[in-house]
Amino acid sequence: MTVVALSGVVGLWQVLIWWRDIPPYLLPPPAEVLRAFTASPSSFLSNVGVTTSEIVLGLLIGVVGALAWAIAFVSAPPVRRALFPVMVAAQSAPKEALAPIFILWWGFSPLPKVVMAALISFFPMMIATVVGLERFTEQHRLLAASMGAGGLKTLLKFRVWAALPSFLSGVRLGVTLAAIGAVLGEYLGSDRGLGYQILSASRRLNGGLLYASLIALIVVTWLLVKVVDVSEARLLRGTRTGRYEA
Repeated sequence: MTVVALSGVVGLWQVLIWWRDIPPYLLPPPAEVLRAFTASPSSFLSNVGVTTSEIVLGLLIGVVGALAWAIAFVSAPPVRRALFPVMVAAQSAPKEALAPIFILWWGFSPLPKVVMAALISFFPMMIATVVGLERFTEQHRLLAASMGAGGLKTLLKFRVWAALPSFLSGVRLGVTLAAIGAVLGEYLGSDRGLGYQILSASRRLNGGLLYASLIALIVVTWLLVKVVDVSEARLLRGTRTGRYEA
């Protein structure tokens, strides 16, 4: 069904171009987009690899930070009362305003893009993890205590497991946000990556390369989300969740 749907989209795409006589720099024909993929495959794949590595590294940093802060907030209410409003206020600030500062500090290296990806993906993942951890009720705690679990064991063996579906939902959202952060960083200062390639193609009115780069970014993000889906299915095998039933 997926192949049929994609074929239908490509067919409608081509018909729309013929019908409205759309110039290639606005909407290139599918064949031109395909040529952009194959014209310089090594360069294209190199840019895909750069952006993918930035997304993955930024996401991993965001995940570690989200887990650490979520556990700190649910374990120490005074810390949550003191720092959570500050984080909410910081989250409301436009992240694109920070990108030039990061580029000034670290230049055109991948580090500013990784930091942008981590910052943008961190907060939603932290909120999702806090929500999951708070699902662990007093009854659950008493059950864990009746099985001889201490505070740390209760957290690691019971509470974290109860929070896993919510946490993975946050990670799924974090993937798309990390992609936005990485590409945003590449827009503002980079000499490689899909964001740089998209910006360069738009300046040269190269519609084929522009759309090919966008499609590549969508595919990379979709594949990373599927990795999270597969991980969720394996981790939650034998349990009933909102997405899987083993």
